[in-house]
Amino acid sequence: MKTFIHTLLCSCLCVALFSCAEDRTYEYEEKTQHNHWMLDVMRDKYLWAEALADYEPSWKDFFSQPSDFMSALAKKGDNDKWSYVEVDTIEADSHQRGYYSHLDSYGFDFVLINDPTGMTTRSVARVLTVYPDSPAERAGLRRGDFICSFDGYKLSTKNISKLTKGEERKLELRTLAIEPIEGSLVWTDTVTLTLPQSEKVEDVAFPAHVVVGVEGVKVGYLMCTRLVEGNAEADSADKSYRNALDQIMSSMKNSQVEELVLDLRLCNYGDLSMVQRLGSSIVPRSLLGQTMLQTQWNEKNKASNIIVPYDASAVNLSLDRILVLTSAHTCGAAEWLIQALRHDMGEENVITIGAATPGQNVMTAPLSTMYHVTPYPSVAFVCLSDGTHDYGSILPDEPVDELSFLDLGQYGSVDEPLFRAAIERIFYVEEEVEDGDADDAEGDDADDAEGDEAGDAE
Repeated sequence: MKTFIHTLLCSCLCVALFSCAEDRTYEYEEKTQHNHWMLDVMRDKYLWAEALADYEPSWKDFFSQPSDFMSALAKKGDNDKWSYVEVDTIEADSHQRGYYSHLDSYGFDFVLINDPTGMTTRSVARVLTVYPDSPAERAGLRRGDFICSFDGYKLSTKNISKLTKGEERKLELRTLAIEPIEGSLVWTDTVTLTLPQSEKVEDVAFPAHVVVGVEGVKVGYLMCTRLVEGNAEADSADKSYRNALDQIMSSMKNSQVEELVLDLRLCNYGDLSMVQRLGSSIVPRSLLGQTMLQTQWNEKNKASNIIVPYDASAVNLSLDRILVLTSAHTCGAAEWLIQALRHDMGEENVITIGAATPGQNVMTAPLSTMYHVTPYPSVAFVCLSDGTHDYGSILPDEPVDELSFLDLGQYGSVDEPLFRAAIERIFYVEEEVEDGDADDAEGDDADDAEGDEAGDAE
């Protein structure tokens, strides 16, 4: 019996030893190959590829998720917070704005706030943007609406995601007003709205544009949410947005627009070709053909460097100045456009209104796809015409917090807070300066007159 037990224990020990010595190299390679491949391509195309040349991640790093691995690589760049990665097995909008994703959405963005009346501790959602041809727009939801509950549930941070996508919802909307006697905020009318099931919503590049007459001056307004030539998801060769821009600018030129308000508060991505097209439609005619922007790739890929001139074939308004509406969403291509205009037209002629921008001075580009993974690393600096690229966040010349207003208005309406601020900047600031100049002139004239009288007396 003892011999049998001894033999059995030896056998078990041998099995355990052989199991520990099992070659699991294939399993390791299979689970880490996507990150090994990503490191290889980043060492070639990444803007700061030299920083990765001698960098050897630990074996644990190679087992991390692609997004986490990209973040670890990006830390080797010069404060690089722009590189990202897409995994085709995960439905995610890389350019999501707030609560809005065009991949699956009700089609509106909002902000969760405390009850503005201060009468309760409840939270409400204030609608910021309703996107065209979305379930939210078809339901009648409008910018500025207050959502107080859905399907009978109070809003909270725990369930707010249910307002982003999902099944049909019943929304309770309430109207906020100012009590006429005490001047306090109070809730008035309550309505119920049915929000259809979420769906894919196209992120239209130019959702609003208008020409308005203000004090005899034609003022154009154009909202741009992304600077791309067309809907690449539908057709990679689509140029519908580029054509739409040309048509809008032709209409504004025919209307003899004298001032332009460019609304970039929702524009968080795009490409150089559309930055070039839009910029070329704005600048004075004398700048056409001159350098607008240029790219600077790493030393290994410097053959990819390009110079982007102002395009003489664009519909040109030949404006001496422009007013730009900005926010924390104004990023990437929108910032390159603003920086180029400020550099070439003069900072005093490119007036920014709204909030500070993130400060992206690099462009990202998709590398080849393998293992269901597509890296979008920073590949080049986007430089101004003089070659500089050390610009950062764009601070507004006139800070405006739109959420501080009771009536948000609709995009393109002169009642909308940022557009109204731009109009006031065009007309009333100028009048104040002119009045000040006039007062100075009167003072100078009076001084001269007093001096002449004194001379005559002598």
